[in-house]
Amino acid sequence: MMVRREERTEITIRKAAERAGVQVHVARHCVEVGLMDRALTDRDLAELRRVRRLMALGINLPGIEVILRMRRQIQTLQAELRELERRTRQ
Repeated sequence: MMVRREERTEITIRKAAERAGVQVHVARHCVEVGLMDRALTDRDLAELRRVRRLMALGINLPGIEVILRMRRQIQTLQAELRELERRTRQ
């Protein structure tokens, strides 16, 4: 099994917003509501691009916050389910 190493290169909010194609206030909002740490990484850039796509669909920032939190919750539950399935097969 290959384990991915998370990229830890820190990026400023302004540079992250520019690279992800969102306005600085959008990136700053994501940090302020706890969707991302102030020390943004490449993983956060992917999340900001997701924010950009959701905004293009007409979803506002509070709606995007709910969607991203639910997405993370689903991913956590899926990982827990995989672990439980792995344990029951042993």
